[in-house]
Amino acid sequence: MSISEKCADFIVKYREKISRVFWGLLGISLILCLFVQVNYDLSKYLPESSLTQQGIQKMEDSFGYPGTARIMLKDVSMGEALSYKEQIEHISGVDRVSFSTGSKSAYAPEFMEEKEKEKDLDYKDGNALFHVVFVNGDSDVQTKKTLREIESLLGDKAVYAGLAVQSKTVEEQVSSQMGLILGLGLGFIFLILILMTNSYGEPFLFLITILLAVGLNRGTNVFLGKVSFITNNVAAILQIAVSMDYAIFLLHSFETGLEKGMDKEKALSYAVGKSLSTILASSLTTVGGFLALCAMSFGIGKDMGIVLAKGVVFSLLTVIFFMPALLLRMWNFVEKTRHKPFVPSFKPLAKLAYRLSPLVLILTILFVYPLNIMQGMNDFRFSNGAVVKGEGTKISEMEEEINGGFGEENLLIAIYPEGRNDREKALGNLLTSLPYVENVQSLSSLLPEGVPEFMVPKSSLDLVRKDGYSRMVITLNLPGESQESYKAVSTIRQILKVYTGEDSYLVGDTTATMDMENILRTDNAKVNTLSMIVIFLVVMLSFKSVLFAIVAMIPIELAIMSNMSFSFLEGTNMIFIGFVIVSSIQLGATVDYAILTLDHFKEEREKKSRKEAIIASIEKSLSSLFVSGTILAVVGYVISFISSVPAIGQLGKLIGRGAVCSLFFVIFLMPSLLGILDRVLIFAEKKKKAVKNKVACSAAV
Repeated sequence: MSISEKCADFIVKYREKISRVFWGLLGISLILCLFVQVNYDLSKYLPESSLTQQGIQKMEDSFGYPGTARIMLKDVSMGEALSYKEQIEHISGVDRVSFSTGSKSAYAPEFMEEKEKEKDLDYKDGNALFHVVFVNGDSDVQTKKTLREIESLLGDKAVYAGLAVQSKTVEEQVSSQMGLILGLGLGFIFLILILMTNSYGEPFLFLITILLAVGLNRGTNVFLGKVSFITNNVAAILQIAVSMDYAIFLLHSFETGLEKGMDKEKALSYAVGKSLSTILASSLTTVGGFLALCAMSFGIGKDMGIVLAKGVVFSLLTVIFFMPALLLRMWNFVEKTRHKPFVPSFKPLAKLAYRLSPLVLILTILFVYPLNIMQGMNDFRFSNGAVVKGEGTKISEMEEEINGGFGEENLLIAIYPEGRNDREKALGNLLTSLPYVENVQSLSSLLPEGVPEFMVPKSSLDLVRKDGYSRMVITLNLPGESQESYKAVSTIRQILKVYTGEDSYLVGDTTATMDMENILRTDNAKVNTLSMIVIFLVVMLSFKSVLFAIVAMIPIELAIMSNMSFSFLEGTNMIFIGFVIVSSIQLGATVDYAILTLDHFKEEREKKSRKEAIIASIEKSLSSLFVSGTILAVVGYVISFISSVPAIGQLGKLIGRGAVCSLFFVIFLMPSLLGILDRVLIFAEKKKKAVKNKVACSAAV
């Protein structure tokens, strides 16, 4: 008796006890879900080696890094504005409010405002602009609570912008939409399963099993510390989509055992034993594709890679260990709810795919180069704001309204060792002379004439000088994400080094975006290469053939290329999340389509001609392909249509479209690839036999 058979017998024998263990673990996991923390600030995933992260750490150590927001009050008098300013300042969680100063920096202390107060730059055309600084950071729970109190105070008089507002708005949107995404996703999955199975009971069996695995996965996220809001929002539904096949395979293997005349327990042992090797091999490619994300320097790769890979592992364990007991309990219900197939035979489609395959191969050869060029021509966005802001979103509309009245705010904060005031003033003057610098604020440049430094209140002085470091606020008249802004930051960094030495730092939205772009472009190449290598090796070892591995990879890589090309043809800006992550997800989630078809071809070729074997392998694969591919496509598009967060919506669209592309190439290109593979294998076999015969003849002589 083999090891898999012994394991299968053990699982079946103790299935009820194992089932109770899983229910208990689920209960614990659901409690742990309450303690899973979610991160809404993607800049926190920058590696410690990045210049921005080093600057943020230095700023937090010396000055703190509080949350900020811009709030515009519409149609108010100056008196009303001042009254509201005072009320906001008294709300718990607010550190200070800057208004009507000529200074557009939320980080500037009060004494820096007097020089240009007469300009009233924060009051125009009956609108007032407040620069609010919070006690805690942008994504802190208290900051969000404070913002809600401000909103309650101001009502519909105000519009809001800033990182704190983005964090709060995204959290609210994600929280409200997550349940809807999961609910609709499950509804569509249930409908697909009803259509593709022969019993009304089967979908319940599958969903109970996989949903238990989802619960186990979500609860264990607590041990990761924090997970990103993107991972938290899409991981559950993706886990269901990519692992549903495991449950379907176990049931079909059980039915095969019954057809062979086995009793239920024997058929179950047979099914578990068969599933152990098959599902394990299948899941390894998916896990490998997801774990490749962990190689990213940008921390969200590790975040998403671990959660998705962990989800697949939990699905595998749940199907193998938990589902057997559930299957026997529900078998009578499954049998009683049998119905006629809703989907006709796939044989006509398999024959059509075979006939069209040469044409698809020719078109693929003709278009592969243009597709490769187009996927490299996408416009990408890397800023933290791009993740949450998009055309038509509430955040974008409010920010545009504020920018229209008071201009765009692009702040840089310089941190450098405390030195002479005259040298700091010279630095400020030089920076002010640059055409893209709108304003520079530091102690030496903004200290009122005749006011000695020792007369400045310590609370105000600590905002700009503390622990041996000084802080300078630089306002650019450039957008946050642009090549011009990147050049400006590079120039300012060089000037800082000259005037203040190497121990100087520059932080801001533009610096974070620069670092993200540099890191993520490197990450993209690294992750794509690693995921291809890992999956290639898994397939090669599974089939013990390099040729089989190549044939399995070709249609999926073409599908990924086509998916990315569609984004270029649409003319949409691709957010970096989709840019880096979706290729690994698509490869890991859909390469099984090609593997399954290859596996069927190996079986069929032993007893049929090349043509018959190809058609039969496509026909046998289509049922599983349509279930898995349709679920993944529908889930992706549900996420895309429902989520108002651009990064999540775009990721969903890429996943959905990627599944459709993978299905197309596996169904319509694979027959030609199988034909080529077969000819190569036959040629190799004939060559091997010829060599053997030659050796035998030589030996006889």
